[in-house]
Amino acid sequence: MPSQNNSGRQYDKQHGITIIATAAVAAARFVGYDGAHATSAGGVHDTQAISETAADVGDAFTGITGYSGLVEASAAIAFGDYVKPAADGSGKAAVGTLADHCGRALGAAGGAGELIEVERIRHIHA
Repeated sequence: MPSQNNSGRQYDKQHGITIIATAAVAAARFVGYDGAHATSAGGVHDTQAISETAADVGDAFTGITGYSGLVEASAAIAFGDYVKPAADGSGKAAVGTLADHCGRALGAAGGAGELIEVERIRHIHA
């Protein structure tokens, strides 16, 4: 579904960093400080960025760190939901909570595999 704030699959990348992949990384996924798909395990596994492109181990890729990026959903997500990395380690977006999140959905996903715009927020764990 298009973003609530933009028409089509747009996003507002304000900041990006270069990351070296330590594992295969898919495009449009949450990426941790360790260079692999992010999880909610904390520490280096917390979300640092959203991957713009796919990367193999040792490849450099751009990670979006500022304002918003497109993330693939792991399940249905409503506009405004807090989101976090899926528990399966895929880096896809899953519904989070006020006490556990790394972003906010700026659009809605009807199910797994859909791209949604996500506003990046500092990772929060209760």
